[in-house]
Amino acid sequence: MNSKGMLIRWNRAKGFGFIKSKTTNNDIFIHISELKHMSREPKIGDIISFKLITENNGKKKATNANIEGVNKKHKNRNIILNLLALALITIGSIHSYDSYVNQKPLISEGFKSIFIEDFTGYSCQGKQHCSQMVSCKEARYYLKNCPNVKIDGNNDGEPCESQWCN
Repeated sequence: MNSKGMLIRWNRAKGFGFIKSKTTNNDIFIHISELKHMSREPKIGDIISFKLITENNGKKKATNANIEGVNKKHKNRNIILNLLALALITIGSIHSYDSYVNQKPLISEGFKSIFIEDFTGYSCQGKQHCSQMVSCKEARYYLKNCPNVKIDGNNDGEPCESQWCN
């Protein structure tokens, strides 16, 4: 049989409290585990609906309890949030892997490769010689992306070695 009463004491640190009910003379013990499916913790003054049981020591205890007017947690919402998190992690991993795989090695020395960075901000503007470049990064961008450059005299894939990229 279900009973109702008002939460009159609550110890948040220990996770238990007491309900005052018209059905009994003594306060009724309630543990947080009996409210674990609720969307929030109980507060003093909450009306609690519960099943009253008597323990072996003769004390009354609330079980199968609900806080009146408070929604229960939805297991489906947790599943959806977990799936969403998994999807975001998967997308991030794929993007990171794709970024790593699509790097172009500039120089390979045995097992070690030096990778060209992403050259945002540069564009082909007709520069052809090392004296027109302002950095090694710009020279590497031009060598990789722009036609008619004359910045790799020894054709080793490293531009402007004597001026910028030594």
